[in-house]
Amino acid sequence: MALTDREYYENEENHGTYQYIKLKDIINNFMAFYVGDNKIINDVERFDVIFHAKRGLQELHYDALRDIKAIEMDLPDDLKMTLPRDFVRLVRLSWVDDRGRYHAMRQDLETGTPIAYLQDDEYNIIYDSEDDATTGTSVTENKRAAIDDDQDSASSLSDEFFGGRFGMMPDKANVNGTYNIDKRLGLIRFSSEVKTKTIVIEYVSDGMDELGEDELQVNKLAEDFMYKYIANQILNHKFGVQEYIVRRIKNEAFAAMKNMKIRMMDIHPFDLTQTLKGRNKWIK
Repeated sequence: MALTDREYYENEENHGTYQYIKLKDIINNFMAFYVGDNKIINDVERFDVIFHAKRGLQELHYDALRDIKAIEMDLPDDLKMTLPRDFVRLVRLSWVDDRGRYHAMRQDLETGTPIAYLQDDEYNIIYDSEDDATTGTSVTENKRAAIDDDQDSASSLSDEFFGGRFGMMPDKANVNGTYNIDKRLGLIRFSSEVKTKTIVIEYVSDGMDELGEDELQVNKLAEDFMYKYIANQILNHKFGVQEYIVRRIKNEAFAAMKNMKIRMMDIHPFDLTQTLKGRNKWIK
């Protein structure tokens, strides 16, 4: 049932919903128009369609929708922050200054997050009652956390000359601090110069976030691609389907993906014109 103007504008949960279609509706439409006698797919279980529909939605978020989320948190004194629960890939880590501007940090590739095995006085590994190696806090982590903010080594600017004597290293030309991601523990560790600052984590999510088909949504510009993707995946794994049908549906899914990407490109003519206004400037 369509929303009235009052229902739309007075309920914040309805804002912007018209651009989406629920995944449940895509699955129902697919079962109604793609499955049955004299149709491209004669028989398929609904749970198969649900599986491929969710996989198609994930591919959309990875490749086309670029569902970038951002979380803002104050950095604790231990310089550690937990990764968001729906984290897939990091886009950017920044800290916020007094004017609300983002200062992008760089990843520290010179240090890691090793597992520290405990040893006795003879450097033998200490085992617990179940013969597993005991672990503790790594020396690397302790030394990074113990750096005094007043020391020269606390500044990322000193990293520009780390390991060389022939000038600045461009990949380290950043004074905004560094970070290191421990995906095993789901933690981000920061350098001491961003202590007490507000951190913004921008990351890619797969759009699932433990939601069911009643809650998951797909942009309407990607609806046709979803139908083609589901049909392609089902026929590609179905026994006894003629090869020319599999190839045809595969080509249709590929074409639908390209069309969907073109439709969803966030390029506006005004922005392009504004950018190109200074193309004829003379540089003296």
